[in-house]
Amino acid sequence: MSMVKVIELSSESPESWEDATRQAVERASRTIQNIRAVWVKEFEAVVDGNRLTQFRVNVKISFELDEAQSVESIGSEDTEPRGLDHA
Repeated sequence: MSMVKVIELSSESPESWEDATRQAVERASRTIQNIRAVWVKEFEAVVDGNRLTQFRVNVKISFELDEAQSVESIGSEDTEPRGLDHA
């Protein structure tokens, strides 16, 4: 039986929402293996001087656990959800 874990992450890019999503997956893949899907939950843009300057996304990334992994062992600091500072 396969088991899938889902984590929520935030990412931003000065280029596009697509690039922000790509960066979230690339960063997650440094510490997580077997990524199966990404779901973009929310979109946000920062406006400065009437121009879009940052594209932000909140994503859910799902990945399949290996047989040797348990759900509890995949909750390290590197895989916990991160928020953005909206100050």
